[in-house]
Amino acid sequence: MSSIGTARHFQPKGTPGDVCRDHNRAALATVVAAEARRRGYGPDLSDEQIDECADSAGRKTPSPTSREAIRAALRPPLSADDAPEAVAEAVFGSLPSHPVRVVDRDGREYFLVPIPATA
Repeated sequence: MSSIGTARHFQPKGTPGDVCRDHNRAALATVVAAEARRRGYGPDLSDEQIDECADSAGRKTPSPTSREAIRAALRPPLSADDAPEAVAEAVFGSLPSHPVRVVDRDGREYFLVPIPATA
């Protein structure tokens, strides 16, 4: 399994630590949430289930804040049928480090991942 990559490989040198942590948390949450989806888990998964998914994905045990991001990424997906206000709330409420799950018209799911664009 691959990932988005860490802030070290993406963000410019000198990027503030909090921006890098948000980037890394979002990337981690996506990898672990994808494994959780494959196992059929939803946002109510236990800490033990998160740990199993993280281990299976080759990641270390997530922090409590990362667990929150993982669970957020497993919320029911948004679709094109959702009201613009609901989409805006989900997207802007996810910042700075919680992926948002979406589904396209063909039923394929994606994660929108908030990667900071500037430091």
